[in-house]
Amino acid sequence: MKKRVDLRLWHDGCWMLELTREFPGAELVVTDICSDGTDILATVSLLGSEAVDLEDVEEAAAGSGAVRSLDVLEGHADQLRVHVRYDAAASIYEAIVQSSLTPVGEIRITDDREQWTLLADGASIGSSMAELEAVADVDVRRVIDYEPEEAVAGDLVDEIAGELSQRQTRYLLSAFEEGYYGWPREVSAKELAAKHDVSGPTALEHLRKGEATVLQQILEVVERRERRQADSV
Repeated sequence: MKKRVDLRLWHDGCWMLELTREFPGAELVVTDICSDGTDILATVSLLGSEAVDLEDVEEAAAGSGAVRSLDVLEGHADQLRVHVRYDAAASIYEAIVQSSLTPVGEIRITDDREQWTLLADGASIGSSMAELEAVADVDVRRVIDYEPEEAVAGDLVDEIAGELSQRQTRYLLSAFEEGYYGWPREVSAKELAAKHDVSGPTALEHLRKGEATVLQQILEVVERRERRQADSV
């Protein structure tokens, strides 16, 4: 049976880990990654606290000796989404794949550690992890049976979190905690705006954009499931 392995790791020569050491408040989220045998190609979201200038992070990333090219795909005050081509020798990706481990979901790099979710064959998980531990400092957080439905739900939450800006996430969580989505509402948008010391229109803009992102992602999955059920009838 397939196993799901959640782990944190560190390995030598990784330019992304070096960035999190240089910019302690920065976080890198890899959403797509592949190898052409020589280079790694990846889509990466650069995130940071208010104390982190993401343009400085981008400049440092582009100036890394391992990075061949870096193109900005989308930019916001609290998030930069970039496409990067870099030397495969500066990545653990090929070592993971060659160990018969399959990366699933996002890869998060923060606090000088990489966080991976991997699928492994239950019969060979010991040898696969031994191969990985030979080239990296590995901290296994949990090993559980792989449940497809759980993985889909986890991936969806990760996708939604990746699409939301930090401000949208902050306003949505605040609205949820304060009872804005209750019936009847326990707090108004105006009261939420006052709590965050912004204007009413600004608060509503963050809420509406965040709500649209969450609903679109969820309803697309619901729509696909409804179609599959209809086709099977």
